[in-house]
Amino acid sequence: MRQTLLNYLTIGRNVMLAPRQFFQRMSITESIRQVLFFVMLVYYIRCTLYFIMSYNRGYFFNPAIVVNKVTTPWAVIFLALTPFLLLLILYSQAIFVNRIGSFFGGMANFEGAFKILGFTLFISLFMLIPFVGAAAHIWASIVLIIGVRYVFNVDWISSILTLFFSYIFTAALYIIVFGIPALASKMVFLRL
Repeated sequence: MRQTLLNYLTIGRNVMLAPRQFFQRMSITESIRQVLFFVMLVYYIRCTLYFIMSYNRGYFFNPAIVVNKVTTPWAVIFLALTPFLLLLILYSQAIFVNRIGSFFGGMANFEGAFKILGFTLFISLFMLIPFVGAAAHIWASIVLIIGVRYVFNVDWISSILTLFFSYIFTAALYIIVFGIPALASKMVFLRL
């Protein structure tokens, strides 16, 4: 277990400090098992940090609104399942990156796109730090562009456009899947 965590820290360090070399050496034919464990570890660390930060604000234990006893277990279950929901978002975004990268002449596959997005998630741990978050977000975007450039073997403009269009399509997908039903249910409850 300790060796695995050290391997994940080495991967995170290489993605942050030497992304070009990391993505050039990364295999796109191996399975995505390692990156799945890496992503779940990062997501659970993020959810724990968000929970601690919101604990200080009183969202869970001293809420501004009174929550009945039935919804509290559901909130805990949802909090535990949040990394799996985020994994579905990452999976769909990897599909978009793969398809759009292939449209621009990229030579990678789904595994390569998923690994780019998954390994770059390590940088998101630093987005929680005040004043460092903005720089970490910019650096994560740059690392994603570098990853698409060297894994898909496309030029810089195609790499930027691949990520831009994948973000647009992912946002549209989640507006359609989650936003429109939420708005419709809100309008129904407002009429009652």
